[in-house]
Amino acid sequence: MDDPWGISGPDFVAFYVTLLVAVLLIRLVVTGIAVAWARRPGRAQPGPPPTVYQLAFLAGGPDRAVDAAIAALVERGQLRVNSYKQISKTGAQPLEPLERAVFDIAKLKTTAVIRAKVRGSAAMRALADSLDQRGLLSSANRQARTFGLVLQLAVLVLGVARLVNGISLGRPVGILLFLTLLAAVLTLASVAGLKKGVRRPSAAGHRVLGQARAAASGPVPGGMLAGGVLLGGAVAAVALGGWAMYPDDELSAALMPSAGSGGGGSSGGGSSCSSGSSCSSSSSCGGGGSSCGGGGCGG
Repeated sequence: MDDPWGISGPDFVAFYVTLLVAVLLIRLVVTGIAVAWARRPGRAQPGPPPTVYQLAFLAGGPDRAVDAAIAALVERGQLRVNSYKQISKTGAQPLEPLERAVFDIAKLKTTAVIRAKVRGSAAMRALADSLDQRGLLSSANRQARTFGLVLQLAVLVLGVARLVNGISLGRPVGILLFLTLLAAVLTLASVAGLKKGVRRPSAAGHRVLGQARAAASGPVPGGMLAGGVLLGGAVAAVALGGWAMYPDDELSAALMPSAGSGGGGSSGGGSSCSSGSSCSSSSSCGGGGSSCGGGGCGG
């Protein structure tokens, strides 16, 4: 028998296609199990009430936590945003770790750039660890993604090995080459999914977040404790609802990342807007005498 590995080319191609489909199905099943596992009943470890940044992480992951920190610093006048949607520091460095990480990067940077740079910071990792230690985050989803990546990588290695063997023997490998490239694309997608995968709240985390949202929507004075959560201010609004809930519409439009944004902003002399000013068609936002149009701080 002179077939490589004792299996003919057409038979191996059929086997490889089956393997690719099987791995995809296994990944879907494992992901579904991980989601169900994350929602299983569980109790949070005792501890102090969650901070606004912990709530933000539970509500929208690292990016929401960064947004909440930006909102806090803008509200306190330690950051300002100009008409080019660039954020820069104007006050003293904050003491809170996540706020300090945001503040140090804010040098005429957009919200999207600050998000990207702070996601992997030590402050963000410490924030995630604090939630993990209290049982408010589930690791099942990441474990499922890792398992799927290992399976996908094994399929890719098998295809490459057979492809190299077929080429060395002078066999036709066109179909196998296509399938191996497909396996490579799926593997890269798995890697990207693992890197971008956000830790999801556990059942206990969902409960804490639900309590915070219920308390925030109730008749509770700003700054009062309700359900163990400190409410009030633009920071809490952004933490629980994103930039759309920021009380100043013009600043919300200026701070909200546009679709597809992610590059760094160039230096420019745009007008600056602080939390104390609402840019409108009839009010000037300072800096060079330029006005901000009614639809948001425009360049």
